Amino acid sequence: MKTREEQIAERREQMPKIHRANYDKAMKGRSMKAATKAFCLMCVQWQKEEVRLCTDLACPLYPYRPYKNRANRRSKQRSLGVESENSGKGDNYAG
Repeated sequence: MKTREEQIAERREQMPKIHRANYDKAMKGRSMKAATKAFCLMCVQWQKEEVRLCTDLACPLYPYRPYKNRANRRSKQRSLGVESENSGKGDNYAG
């Protein structure tokens, strides 16, 4: 049987590099937020948009999942017809 450190190292190698720092923080027990984020991302194969669109309402982490506010904000803006702050600045607006 593999040790905890071996299992962590193996899982870390399998994930995209961009998510490793958050995973390390979670595995050191320094952040429940990081642990939730890492778990949700692992569940949906490291796809942020899939975390936002999660349909597993029975998951105990569902109310705490990351990225949900962005999805809620977008859907509210669409339903209300809210324009972005760059609206009306022309097609070539670069910031």
